[in-house]
Amino acid sequence: MFFSEEIVFFNQSFNNKEDALKKLAGEFLKKGLVKDTFFQAVIDREKGYPTGLNINGIGVAIPHTDGIHINKPQIGFMSLKEPVIFKDMVDDQHEIEVNTIFMLGLLKSEQQVEMLQKLVGLFQDETSLKKVIACKNIDEFKDIMKKANIN
Repeated sequence: MFFSEEIVFFNQSFNNKEDALKKLAGEFLKKGLVKDTFFQAVIDREKGYPTGLNINGIGVAIPHTDGIHINKPQIGFMSLKEPVIFKDMVDDQHEIEVNTIFMLGLLKSEQQVEMLQKLVGLFQDETSLKKVIACKNIDEFKDIMKKANIN
C-alpha cells in the first residue's frame, strides 16, 4: 500500500540533500499524492528536526512532514551513488553521510511513529539494510519491504 505508486529510485547522484529531496517530493507531487507545499514543508522540518541516522556505519534519512501536506499516504525510496549530508536526528550538530532515503508521506502522526519504528527495525537488521541498499529493481525492493512488514 505505501509503495503502490512505486516512487523508487536506485543509484541516483545529487550534489546535496535538497536536490535529492526535490526529486522525491516532485514525484509525489506529480502523482497527486501531496499538496504543492510538501517539498518546502519537508525542508523546513529537516531544519528543525533533522532525520539523518547512522546505523552500523550506514547513513539513512527518513524525511517527512505533517499530514496537512499529504493527499494520499505513500513512501518514497532513493538510493544514492555518492552520499549527501544530512544532520543527525539524535545530535543536530553532527552530520551524517546518507546514501539511503525513505521519504514518508503519511496522513496521521500515529502512522509516522509506527512507520519510523518499522523502518528503524529494518535498519537495525544489517543484512536487510544491506539488501535494500544493494537492490536494483522495484520487484526486489518491494519483496524486501514485504518481508520487513513495510508495505
